[in-house]
Amino acid sequence: MLLAAAALGATLYATYCSSCHGSVGQGSNLAPPLIGKPAVDVHFMLDTGRMPAAAPYVNEIPRASHFDERQITAIVQYVLQLSPQPASSALPAVGPGNVDAGRRLFSENCAQCHGATGDGASVGANDVAPALSTATLFQIAEAIRAGPGEMPSFGADVLSSRQVDDIAHYVKYVQAHGNLPEGANAGGLSLAHDGPVAEGFIAWLFGIGALVLFVRFIGTTD
Repeated sequence: MLLAAAALGATLYATYCSSCHGSVGQGSNLAPPLIGKPAVDVHFMLDTGRMPAAAPYVNEIPRASHFDERQITAIVQYVLQLSPQPASSALPAVGPGNVDAGRRLFSENCAQCHGATGDGASVGANDVAPALSTATLFQIAEAIRAGPGEMPSFGADVLSSRQVDDIAHYVKYVQAHGNLPEGANAGGLSLAHDGPVAEGFIAWLFGIGALVLFVRFIGTTD
């Protein structure tokens, strides 16, 4: 069984990964090295369909995975074996979470890029913080620990396992209900659940409109 899994991982890696990441994970001008990467990093990129990449060094968006769970596990284990000192093979295990605590943590650590309700946004240049509307509990926890793309990695010294659970369950709550928990809002006046950015846009729209009307008024006064 172990030999079969190892052979499967080697075959899949050679077929789908080696042309960019190198035959032994050393990296190339097309993709970064995989040597020393923990399991959660590799698993997340495969689980969310970001890899194999459509083009080198492109900010990938989540899509259906190219592999099933057995294949993903085999590739992850193979990549770990490429390191002289294999990195952590631990993956997050999501338990029950508190939505209210998760909302506060999400607001402090995630909303600046993903939006108050995980709708996603641009974070500069061609980089985006993707919408979280289809992410599973496990994928949310993976992303927090792995820190894909421009996202920072939140280790256990920053967010505990319980706090990761809380954030994941908050995101799932918003996915299911389409808005913030009762009694919460993204700030300022209640304009759906879009928060201060949308409110600022409305303020500018009305402010500029009032200014245009004022200029037209004083420009036509004798």
